[in-house]
Amino acid sequence: MVVLCGRPRPELGERLARAGFAVVSFDPPGAPSLEVALDALGRGMLEVDADSYALIEPHDDGSIALARAAAGVRVPGLVVRDLPDELAAAAIVQWLAKHLV
Repeated sequence: MVVLCGRPRPELGERLARAGFAVVSFDPPGAPSLEVALDALGRGMLEVDADSYALIEPHDDGSIALARAAAGVRVPGLVVRDLPDELAAAAIVQWLAKHLV
């Protein structure tokens, strides 16, 4: 499962889904529903292995993953800068294949 945060990028979500990943998208990235979803994923409540999801952030700083790590929660994640959707998708799929599959 891939959790996308930030401004909506439907083409990116569609590309990741075509690559075989379930995708959940949140905007704004700090929305309370994002925390609820990440907590549920981490506890295995969504029938997804807690180690088989990734948080994809559009920020340069990885602030969501860092905040969760500071709270003692490990979140596998990737920070994606402003790349065209196809380039971002290719980088994300490569990272996911290496770290989650």
